[in-house]
Amino acid sequence: MSIVRSIPSGELLHQGGEAALYKVEYGSKQYTLKLYNKGVTCDQSVVEGVAKAATSATRAAASAKNVAGAKNVAGIYRIAEYGTVGENAYILYDYIDGVCSKELSPMPLEFALHSLRQVVAALTALQKAGIYHGDISPDNVFFNRDGNPILIDFGIRGPGALKFSAPERIDGQKPSEKADLFSLGALFFFWITGDTLFAGANFDEIRDAVKHADQLRPGEILFGKIASGLDIKPESLSLLEPLWKKTLAAEPDNRADDLEELDELLEIALNTLGGQGVRLSRLTEDTCEKISGILEKNGTKTLEKVDFPFFEEKKGKNPPLKRWIFATAVFIFLVIAAVCVFFANSKSPSVDATGEALLQKSRSHEMELQDSVKMPDLKGVLEKLEPEESE
Repeated sequence: MSIVRSIPSGELLHQGGEAALYKVEYGSKQYTLKLYNKGVTCDQSVVEGVAKAATSATRAAASAKNVAGAKNVAGIYRIAEYGTVGENAYILYDYIDGVCSKELSPMPLEFALHSLRQVVAALTALQKAGIYHGDISPDNVFFNRDGNPILIDFGIRGPGALKFSAPERIDGQKPSEKADLFSLGALFFFWITGDTLFAGANFDEIRDAVKHADQLRPGEILFGKIASGLDIKPESLSLLEPLWKKTLAAEPDNRADDLEELDELLEIALNTLGGQGVRLSRLTEDTCEKISGILEKNGTKTLEKVDFPFFEEKKGKNPPLKRWIFATAVFIFLVIAAVCVFFANSKSPSVDATGEALLQKSRSHEMELQDSVKMPDLKGVLEKLEPEESE
């Protein structure tokens, strides 16, 4: 049974150029419905793989509308259902009680490093199954109330958010580990500054900026932002240089060999900053308080309620098959009713009258039988039987 087709409406969370996000309820559970705009598609094989990877259940999703298991793997959202409805692709996943990472930027440097390692761990788990994200951006990483990042929205066929896409993705190549590395570098820069590294007012300008990523100097840009009040110590900038070099290279071959190498660089930077102990715990607590404050503020907002056109029984209208079945049932009922009325109104003879008619008919047959059978001449027969007189 499709959950989506059983949900009549939802609350609009976000309307974007590729899809709209709705908060919906089914039974006692809350979900997020991502309904892609017409013409925008996602790779169902990737979504199916994520559904498998994000659950410990042995019953894996076998089709685009199957339901995945129930237990989460850290850092990956649980997909409940996915497929197409009408002309729109969709993904239905557990509602995340948290906030988009965009709302937490700029983040403290140590917390950002620690969080990026968690994202890398989630991506590594997926890439062992040959699954790549392809659209890593601040909008596609959420933080729950515990301050842990959760990746969403895998499998998009297009390049995704341009300012966070690798040059080869903008050129139309498929998602890959190397492309995800580039996006992670752009994501990390946004997390610690609150600004995108690549500027541009339109597609061509953004594409040109991304293709010339090697000409940018993230460290120098950061130094200028520190001078303007960004809360990062200048001596930390040298620790970040290997990260920019191994992620934001325009050529894929010049980036880190894999996610494991990136994780090692992140661990070195975090340990050098002393961000693995008490300070990280305090920063995490502060971030959790910020998340709770944002959620409390968002809870006071009135969201627009939207009726879904694909709901099977919206406004009492049935889909074509159900309408056909209903019309056929009504027709049969009317025919049966008409037959019953006909026999109820017709004059049928009583039992006594029927018996009398049968008796009269029997007598008539008897008389006809008597008339048709000639009785023998008994007198003639007797005369023939009398003995002749002797002479």
